[in-house]
Amino acid sequence: MFGLFGKKEPSFNIDSAIKMVAIEGNNWIDIYGVIENVKKDEIEIKVPLLPQYMANTLVPISPEKEVDTNLLEIHKDGSVKLFNFSTKIKDILLSERIIVISKPSKFKEKTFGKAKELLNNFDIEVEIDIEYNAVGVPHVQKGKTHRIFHNGISLFTSIPIPVKTIIEVSLKIPYVEYAEKKKDKFTASVVESKQLEKKKFETVLNYESIEDSLKNYLLEYSLLNQKVD
Repeated sequence: MFGLFGKKEPSFNIDSAIKMVAIEGNNWIDIYGVIENVKKDEIEIKVPLLPQYMANTLVPISPEKEVDTNLLEIHKDGSVKLFNFSTKIKDILLSERIIVISKPSKFKEKTFGKAKELLNNFDIEVEIDIEYNAVGVPHVQKGKTHRIFHNGISLFTSIPIPVKTIIEVSLKIPYVEYAEKKKDKFTASVVESKQLEKKKFETVLNYESIEDSLKNYLLEYSLLNQKVD
């Protein structure tokens, strides 16, 4: 269900996840952060990977740069909403890893429903860079997720992986600061590896052991990367 432009303002809650897309010609960069402070006409966003984003040579990031922005919010009534709006960068505080953007006056809205029902029936297509290996096997492979479920993930592999194989997966949600090691890892068991085409299989994993915080971030990040049409 989609809202109309200007229908109702987002709450701009502290710690809400944000994705900003800056474009230059045919190039773009995705910038992730969380709301740290809100003022009358501006929003301060904590961006853990800001130095890396600033170091890119294809898309300059500076004040007055326009960014297409997604904001994910969970409201008091339990509804989960994704807001999309266009705004401009007002300031960049590199030492503090803060990007300041203007508050939007127009936006679009997408409702995912109530959080409880959403979690129980979660199944969203999204690409997330991962590294994985069979437990006990040192060789690490790189890949991307295909779908995120409430109890696992699927990914594309070039060969089938035997059912019941235990896989260790490592990933990093870009707006999370990992103070402790292994908070970005989980183990999962292969439940299916189906062939889609030659040398392409969709391998489905169910979680064996995962921190609640990482599981929640995975679901949140998947929603943040959806489109609001």
